[in-house]
Amino acid sequence: MSSFLWLLLYLAPLLGLTAVIFAWLGWKWRGTDLMKIIQELQTRIDDINAARSAGEVEHDTLRGQIRTAEYELCASRDGLQAAQEATRLSQHEIILMQESSLALQSEHAKTLQELETLRTERDHVSAALAAAHAEIEHLRNRPEPAKEMTVASETEPAPVEKPKRKRPGTASPPKTANSAPRSAGLQSTLAALEVRLAAHEPTLAALTQERDDWQRRVSKMESQTTADPAGLGLAYRSLADSEKRLQSAAQEIERLKNQARVLQRVTENAATLASTPDDDLTRIKGIKNVISEQLRAHGIRTWRQIAQWNDDELRAFSEILAFKHRASREQWKEQARALHEAAHGPLT
Repeated sequence: MSSFLWLLLYLAPLLGLTAVIFAWLGWKWRGTDLMKIIQELQTRIDDINAARSAGEVEHDTLRGQIRTAEYELCASRDGLQAAQEATRLSQHEIILMQESSLALQSEHAKTLQELETLRTERDHVSAALAAAHAEIEHLRNRPEPAKEMTVASETEPAPVEKPKRKRPGTASPPKTANSAPRSAGLQSTLAALEVRLAAHEPTLAALTQERDDWQRRVSKMESQTTADPAGLGLAYRSLADSEKRLQSAAQEIERLKNQARVLQRVTENAATLASTPDDDLTRIKGIKNVISEQLRAHGIRTWRQIAQWNDDELRAFSEILAFKHRASREQWKEQARALHEAAHGPLT
């Protein structure tokens, strides 16, 4: 028993050392596997970190590309807005140029009209001068009364005859010598009115076309989804101006047509009044010799004609002879009626 215990005591360190060695070998072997696992995990971690770094780099690159694309988009948007503004300004300039062109055309038409008016006035003055020359030639060619050469007339002065005073209401004898110049003056005025009417008709057609174009343009701009207040306001003003000029041209044509109708009626009634003696138109207050001669040149020779003027005739002669509202203000019609009734009886 004691030898057995002694053997155990002797073998115990060896068994302990063996256990320690085996424990160390086991730990060493297990540590090797752990190291491999750790190295593999570290390798995977490094790969993940590398992939994450690459992803971050790629993300930064994509972010930079997105930022660059946003900058380019903003620049493109600004460029588009600038282009739209430039287009709007160009359209506005085109509209202004069209308005300027239309204004120039209108001014050209007005200039042509004024030129035609001056030509008409020149023809009228030429006709008046021709009538005056014809009257002068007639006076020159009129035979002079023979003078009696007697001794008594040499020694004694001949009695001076007093001019006979006309009684109120007596009509002057008909003047047949001036009928041709008067007719020529009336016909020249009618021809001038026809020329002016012919010159106004293309202008009226052009203004009507211009008004219709602006109406279509305004309707088109009102129907657009994108509002352009500046262009629409300009179109409204242009349309109003076009309508105003068209109305003025229409009124001018109507005025000329009224003058032509009145002079045509005077021409048609000239044959009826051919045997009627002329009245002294200067007895009407406000009618002097110049206006009297102008009225006679345009076929107005009697008080009856003036007394029977209607509103159209009164307005037409006021415009043709440029005495404006004198006839209405000085009551020529009423004076002519009173003179006619005093000289020839009631006016029928």
